[in-house]
Amino acid sequence: MNSAVKIIKRGQKKVSTEFQDGQDGQARAQSTREIAKTIKGWISELHQRRRDEQVASSALMRVELSVPTLLS
Repeated sequence: MNSAVKIIKRGQKKVSTEFQDGQDGQARAQSTREIAKTIKGWISELHQRRRDEQVASSALMRVELSVPTLLS
């Protein structure tokens, strides 16, 4: 899966100055990678939950359709 995630930060100027004062470019890139990885993980978990819900609902539909057959 090839996905693009755009990270928008509030107060980006403040974040930028903090990074310039306390961290070098490599640490900043690592932090950005970690944030992107976390968000991508959240998105993949959401997609997995939706797939699981679809499977569960289709299984429920099969049970609901077979109950009247059993009662006949």
